[in-house]
Amino acid sequence: MVEECKTLEKNAKGIEKEEPTVAVKMYIQAAECYNKYNEPKKGNSCLEKAAKLSRDIAKLNENPVDALKIYKRAAKIYKQAGKESESEKVMNLAHKKFINAAKDLRAEAKKIEDPDSAEKKLAKASEYAKQGKDKELSKACWIDSADQFRKKAAGIENPREALEVYNHAVQNYKKGLNEELENKTLTEAAEKFNKKAIDIEKSKKDLVLAIDKYVQAVTLYKASKNVEKAEALNTKVKELCEFIGLPLEYITKYLESIDIKAISIYAPPEKMPKEKPEEMLEEMPEEMPEEMP
Repeated sequence: MVEECKTLEKNAKGIEKEEPTVAVKMYIQAAECYNKYNEPKKGNSCLEKAAKLSRDIAKLNENPVDALKIYKRAAKIYKQAGKESESEKVMNLAHKKFINAAKDLRAEAKKIEDPDSAEKKLAKASEYAKQGKDKELSKACWIDSADQFRKKAAGIENPREALEVYNHAVQNYKKGLNEELENKTLTEAAEKFNKKAIDIEKSKKDLVLAIDKYVQAVTLYKASKNVEKAEALNTKVKELCEFIGLPLEYITKYLESIDIKAISIYAPPEKMPKEKPEEMLEEMPEEMPEEMP
């Protein structure tokens, strides 16, 4: 009987405020009841009420992931009621909730000084932005994180220690699809090695270590597509090798034997070596040139 359907609809309306989730179910039951008795208009009316109530429930849910499930349910109900445009509006609301949550997390992360802690929030913010169909915001979150690591690396004097942090920045710039900032970061890392090499060379001592720093700078300049600087330093390396009287391959093997290895880009370097080896290997020349001609 249609009266049965009316009772379900009336009861649903009576508990909308106190038990909205239960009311949604009752509206759907009422819709099924009306359709059973060939009252499609009244059935669709109940479905619209169920969808609207579900949408309101989702709005109040602060967790965008949980809210999405409810929004999807509301969108589905609107479709059943023949309201395609309303269904699309509901999903837009779901996306907006994700975007707003992403913006809030991004703002919180900017107040955090520790890059590692901030990265956790920004990674979540990026994922929320992606769920909200905002690709630019998703990328911006990773760029924010990279900026923080890059700033931290800039304050580290030891080039190898700094590179570990620069690498982290580069990884996040890659996630943010910003090749320009990737290259700038690699260039900054290269400059640290280059500066250290110049300082060592000026002291006219430990020229092997100066060669190491120049070689690592070359690797980073090449990675940052700065061919001109890479070639210039390659020339410098050759000059120093000729002055010492040893080929670069020999020097490289020696450096590896005292745990000073070639740098690794996009991955944290291995154990940080000491800047000055305590002793030379037996097969190295007994006397190393102390002054440049």
